[in-house]
Amino acid sequence: MYCPNCGSKNPDSANFCRSCGTAMGQPIMTQGVIPPANNQGFPPGQYAQNPNQNTGANYPQDPYQQNPYQQDVYRQDTYSQGATPQGAYPQGTTPQNAPTQSQVKKPVPVRMIIIIAAAAVVVLAFVIFILVRFVGCSGSEAVYVPAVSQEVTDATQPNDPQDSEASSPDLGTPSEPKTPTIAKNENGVWTADAWKDIYPHQYETFSDNELNSTKGSTDPYFASREDMVKLYPQIKTIWNPSPFNTYYNEPNGHPYALEDVRATGRIFDAATQTYKPTAFANCYTCKSADYTALLAKDGNAVVSIPFGDAALNKKINEPISCYNCHANNLETDATSTSLEVTQPFFTAGKTVDIASQTCGQCHNEYYFSVADKSVTNPYSSTKDMTPQDMYEYYKTAGKDGDRFNDYINPLTKVGQLKAQHPEFEFVFGGSGSSMAKRTNPNTGELFGCADCHMGEKQIADDGIEYTSHLLISPLDNPDLLESTCEIAGCHTDLQAQVEAWQKESEDRVMEIGNKIEDLTKKLADAVAADSLDSKQLSEVRTLNRQAVWYWDFVMVENSEGAHNPTLSNDTLDLAEEAVDKALGYF
Repeated sequence: MYCPNCGSKNPDSANFCRSCGTAMGQPIMTQGVIPPANNQGFPPGQYAQNPNQNTGANYPQDPYQQNPYQQDVYRQDTYSQGATPQGAYPQGTTPQNAPTQSQVKKPVPVRMIIIIAAAAVVVLAFVIFILVRFVGCSGSEAVYVPAVSQEVTDATQPNDPQDSEASSPDLGTPSEPKTPTIAKNENGVWTADAWKDIYPHQYETFSDNELNSTKGSTDPYFASREDMVKLYPQIKTIWNPSPFNTYYNEPNGHPYALEDVRATGRIFDAATQTYKPTAFANCYTCKSADYTALLAKDGNAVVSIPFGDAALNKKINEPISCYNCHANNLETDATSTSLEVTQPFFTAGKTVDIASQTCGQCHNEYYFSVADKSVTNPYSSTKDMTPQDMYEYYKTAGKDGDRFNDYINPLTKVGQLKAQHPEFEFVFGGSGSSMAKRTNPNTGELFGCADCHMGEKQIADDGIEYTSHLLISPLDNPDLLESTCEIAGCHTDLQAQVEAWQKESEDRVMEIGNKIEDLTKKLADAVAADSLDSKQLSEVRTLNRQAVWYWDFVMVENSEGAHNPTLSNDTLDLAEEAVDKALGYF
């Protein structure tokens, strides 16, 4: 089935287009569009056009749908030359309801128009005389004729953007930057509490992120997703012996980042009540504003300190907060220009808006360098942020240019890769998602992370303009859906669309995950029995590594396919192709 909007190929069972999100089976009709007779969607290329511009410019034109405001069918000068009028229907093709020559109205004579206009002028002059003679002079008050306000004139002619902005009743007063009365901490960080009286609305909404928690939550979403190992039992086999195969929980909100990383079984040994010797300070990356400041000050010297180092842990107290996205810039600047990428390793997203970069600096795929344990991205530009390019990168990212492995399965001996949380790559990597190519009608800029997860600027009761710092799904923000999503024309029913995308992605993740689990067990048995020759064993191990990487890349991405359904399905196709080919050896 092909999309009626962008021409992309989709499965016959798809409810929405994987590429642009258009509802399938409902062709978009624009001026001059002739839909295919089978109603199964347009064949690729024939009606393809920019999904952001449904103008019908590339569609075949219907001769019976001319714009009457652009072409006058009954122009007199055309008839005077005895020619067929411009835009008239060709001979033998006139529709049944088209006017005949006898029905065409004759043009009004010019003389008659002049007489009527003159009469109107005389009547208007008489009315003005009566008003001035008998109303304007009948008392001490003159007739009030409202003058055109200069303010109104300026508002209707916004030549100066500042004047136009100042006259808009929808804008509040921006927050005024000030120096906090609380001193910076020992790491040189102004904590969130230092800003709460200067930016109270931002502080209050950021504090609301404490609601995003699995701890005692009554929200069925969090209650059902707390233990990811129960939801995806295949990972106990697929990710063996990575600690993620045992300790993998749904993440809580940003205020809990520091608390959670210190409590996870991947780092903390509950039996001995000590931190595991395999954990280092690099695990604090993107979990603490204090660690971010230490990394900026001391560089990679800090990354290889043992995670349980007492002196280090004494310095790290502030979780993710203002410093992570603004550094200390809020002292002098409360606008978006105060945003700053504070993670030194994230340098590849500079072609994207700064707000999205500050999100992407932590929501990305990374690995710990074998040279110094520093956090490193497997790419150098957004163009390279595809799962295929990253797979190729890891072939030479290991020691001495050898293949990099996150872990080696003890039963299959396959060196495997463990994907992290590639949200930035899903939205902006490679050719980019459909969303990243669309313009927000309220800002005139391309959509970014903040547009969907923070929403539009708001005005508090005290008249202060601010942006909410409560990070939520756009599905939980009805004002955003109405004011932005519907106006932008991206989604007719975002809720249903996201549910369909996520169901398709999650169903495939489970199905392919079961196949990879089966492959892992069969390969382990084959290794134990020595039933494959060296060439076969090498080929199956390579296919296993590929299948796990591509499957994992989608499985751990937090939108469950909604950020980029096309990339999600294409990547799962690669995983399924690899696992099916490997299973063919058994």
